[in-house]
Amino acid sequence: MQENSYLILGLKDNATLQEVENAYKNLKEKYQIQCFEEGETGSLGAKMLSKIKIAYNDCIEDIKKREIIGDGSIYQAIKKLINEGKLNEAQQLLDNTEPRDGEWHYTQANIFYRRNWFLESKVQVEMALALDPNNSDYLNTLDILKRQQFKADDELKAARQSRAGYEQPKEVSGGSMTGGLCSYCASCLLCNAICYFCI
Repeated sequence: MQENSYLILGLKDNATLQEVENAYKNLKEKYQIQCFEEGETGSLGAKMLSKIKIAYNDCIEDIKKREIIGDGSIYQAIKKLINEGKLNEAQQLLDNTEPRDGEWHYTQANIFYRRNWFLESKVQVEMALALDPNNSDYLNTLDILKRQQFKADDELKAARQSRAGYEQPKEVSGGSMTGGLCSYCASCLLCNAICYFCI
């Protein structure tokens, strides 16, 4: 929020949505007229028009945030949105939350997990642990994510080995150089190759 957006609109910090809209409408009319005047007055009017527009948007965002949070904490509100499946709204609220401490990263991990972005989720939990190494919730979650990753890795290995129903080819005697040729044919091919380079 720039400076104090409520103050720019001539309001108190606990202003209602209706008060913000009325103040913005009145100031907008005033500065729209002023911006068409010549010289410094017109320039000031244009600057103020831009400033009150930003202030209006900031105040609206703040009012929405206050409505979502209610009497609880910002993280309780985000958790509620995550549980309701409103991941975009939860992400937007989290993006506007400071400071980015362990709880912030842990909450980001939860959003990523719900989006099935498991690797990104694990990275965020690790960042949360770096900031708060003794937090048991973070440690338990990281342990679960690691086990899921190992399980996924094992499933991928099994799928690769089965190769859609075909077994992995077994090595033929004579080594992989011969590619299954008898030793006489392999020797002939090698001699031909050597003779070719000698010419």
